[in-house]
Amino acid sequence: MFELLTRIIIWIAIILLVRYILLQFIPRAWLTWLGGIVLVFLLLLSLLDPANRAIGIAWSVLSFPLRPLGLVIVLLASGLRAGVKKIDGNQVLAALIILLICSLPLTAYLLTAQTEQRSVIEAVNRAGTVEAARAIVVLGDISPANPEYRMRTQVNNATEGFGTPLASRLLYASELYREQANIGNEPYVIVSAGPQPDVAQDTNQTSTTETEAVTNLLVGMGVPRSNIIVDTDGIDVRSSAVAVRTRLNSLGFTGQERIILVSPTVSTRRALSTFANLNFQVIPRPTDFYAFQLEGGLQLAALTDLIPSVEALTVTTRVVEEYLASVYYFLRGWLLDPLGV
Repeated sequence: MFELLTRIIIWIAIILLVRYILLQFIPRAWLTWLGGIVLVFLLLLSLLDPANRAIGIAWSVLSFPLRPLGLVIVLLASGLRAGVKKIDGNQVLAALIILLICSLPLTAYLLTAQTEQRSVIEAVNRAGTVEAARAIVVLGDISPANPEYRMRTQVNNATEGFGTPLASRLLYASELYREQANIGNEPYVIVSAGPQPDVAQDTNQTSTTETEAVTNLLVGMGVPRSNIIVDTDGIDVRSSAVAVRTRLNSLGFTGQERIILVSPTVSTRRALSTFANLNFQVIPRPTDFYAFQLEGGLQLAALTDLIPSVEALTVTTRVVEEYLASVYYFLRGWLLDPLGV
């Protein structure tokens, strides 16, 4: 009941915030009708088809003003709504301050240090033991903040090679497989690759090429071909978890399977809770660290940490998007332990 009430309160707060922002640009009469129609449509869609991607797209649009760049754009646009000659200096100043803070390497460091420590501490506590698992699940490059990709895909185009994050995860998965093999266990290695950009244009050829590229890489690292499953259905953590559950069910495993989850450190907590919500026992194995300190507290900031950079803005945005994604997953009821994320 507490979680349900919290979801309702957050949804109301989000709707009021979006309404306030839209009122700055759209006449109230038009907004009343438009907002009513859109909200009714989205509510019906979320009830009739909770897995519909349109809900996720709508959330991305609604949460845009909450991201660093989106908030800056909204403030600048609002400051200019009366014309260039009547600029609202306060809103322009607020936009500049937000952009400056979010672009500082120090800000990115502090945010990632806090986020990564929570994930790493749990993984370190398990580091001394090797527990038998039914599958090793590798999540692809889910983050749209990764500038290496043109689209929201989890695997790069096979003709261009894999991105460094995915390649490192596949290498780590092969090491985990060898650890499992040493204790007499032969788990499946399930790679959630997601749909590829070229699949819609033709086909089956591109999809097969992507699958073979992942498979060949893992085989070259010592994983038997018969133990490799490449899933192209998952486009995010939730759909990847559902796809893995479906795959294991088709193989006859319908209980509370233990899996090893290889995922980006920033999203490890949300991924763990999402998979656990689908009746998995999850052993987290985070990768792709930005920067963290496990002990000893934060280091003193260097002078370069106070110079704004595009890379720092990208990392800060990635962490903020992860917070927003966790809120969205909570509102959809996809997390087993929302307070632990």
